[in-house]
Amino acid sequence: MPLTVQDTIEFDIFQNSKLIAGTNGLQREVTGIMVMEAPDIEHWGKSGEIILTSFFALRDFSDAQTKEFFAKVYKIGIAAIIVKMERLVQLIPDNFIEECNKYNIPLIKIPKKTKYEEIITKVMETLINKNKILLDYYYDINQQYTKMALDEPKPKDIIDYLHKMIGMHVSLSKNLQPAFCSTDPTLDDFQVIRTTTLPKKKYTSYEYIQRMVSYTCIEKEAPQSQLVVEVPSLGTDSYQLIIHCFNSRMSAENFMVLENTVNFLQMELIKNYALEQLHLNHINELINDLILGRYHSDDEMLEILDYLRFNESDLFTIVTLDIDDHLKVSEGKWKESTTIALEFSKCINKFWKKYVSLIKKGKIIFIIANDDDELTFKEQITSGVRSLAGRSLFANQPKNISISSKVNCRDLPVANRQANNILKLLRKGGKWNKIVSYHDLGIYRLFLEAGKINELDSFIPDKIRKIEQVNPELNRTLKVFLDHNQNFTATADVLYIHPKTAKYRIERAVEIANIHLNDPEELLLINIGLRVLEFLK
Repeated sequence: MPLTVQDTIEFDIFQNSKLIAGTNGLQREVTGIMVMEAPDIEHWGKSGEIILTSFFALRDFSDAQTKEFFAKVYKIGIAAIIVKMERLVQLIPDNFIEECNKYNIPLIKIPKKTKYEEIITKVMETLINKNKILLDYYYDINQQYTKMALDEPKPKDIIDYLHKMIGMHVSLSKNLQPAFCSTDPTLDDFQVIRTTTLPKKKYTSYEYIQRMVSYTCIEKEAPQSQLVVEVPSLGTDSYQLIIHCFNSRMSAENFMVLENTVNFLQMELIKNYALEQLHLNHINELINDLILGRYHSDDEMLEILDYLRFNESDLFTIVTLDIDDHLKVSEGKWKESTTIALEFSKCINKFWKKYVSLIKKGKIIFIIANDDDELTFKEQITSGVRSLAGRSLFANQPKNISISSKVNCRDLPVANRQANNILKLLRKGGKWNKIVSYHDLGIYRLFLEAGKINELDSFIPDKIRKIEQVNPELNRTLKVFLDHNQNFTATADVLYIHPKTAKYRIERAVEIANIHLNDPEELLLINIGLRVLEFLK
């Protein structure tokens, strides 16, 4: 138990002392003792200290200065003030007594014959002894957890032990969701009313938050207290240890158990994270082998499928997210990419249950087993993306999403090339925030399958380039004209111009580039060139 002001004034040395004010503050914890030589207490005072003084330094204070001084004493957290009347100060001013009562600061008067040295020695000796007992207790608990580690405990085992040691129910929360595990699940449903960050104590190394909450399982009760501490961990998951105090006071011994528990939980969570990462790396290697065709036999490929919980008869679609450069893993942004992958996984899970994902060089690749037709599949992907709009890291990052054609397990490398080539095509055109399936590409599939993505502009005929230099609007009109079977009226309707204007533009384009509108071979090249030009623009 900590040393309190009440414990202190029960020492023999205080036998003839008198409590003048601040009766309600006798349970304040004492952590040290100091003689006041100057009134600038904000520069040297510490929480929990007892101040020894004659009030000589305050003798000329005005009423306003007195109020300001005691407000500082309260804010710092001074435990008590012990005053000895000297030759120059015979009486304790009434306003000093009023301020001590106002802030519940115990004011203790001692006889002139009592020596400061004796008080300081007694208080510090007691504190040192208590600290030694507390330190011994800390190491005893540490030894218990060391023995427990040999049994590879689960988080539930750890919080059960904490519950046993402090006599209060405990919950471990993951990602601010309902308790990951709990000694009493009925206490995991509550509403937070207010939170307060507690000042650090000399024997605590973590930040503690006190919450006042209303428990659903307890009707018409006053708010109850919780003590919450963050458990440091690796990865994207966050953990909070919640002590359901029910307005009971946490002793120093309880804090020793709690500090040890947080340390031990942290080590266990880090160990589990490391094991998960090893497993994840193995999974990633298998997915890589599958989509790159890096296996030596059909049997090896089937073993990979089985390990990933797929079947040989499954049909697959590869969906790849291409995230803008500043989030690439190579630039140290693994956590952001992982968060995006988790968010998008939730959308995929609404429609399909058999899928795996891989984060790789700024891309997030999903292999999805499905029986949907290509149109339905794309609609569901689009629906999932829309559901994330405006409320997530996923929604706020420039990205493209490619969707391969549906393939069997042996053609997954083909589907992977399709998805990657779509993304290369979109980057070539400087396009972002697109969802494109291989089926959507139409004529561009010829370029992809011929491996000519980086040479797209070579498919723009010189005639189209010449028109573009003179007047780009003529190329746009020419494309619409050819798309509508060389009909001037239909072209004019699409472009919201007069048919005579449409006719003039076409004649001008034909004149500039010497285009033969009756030559099927030339029109095919012109059509392809106009589409490539439009895409690249």
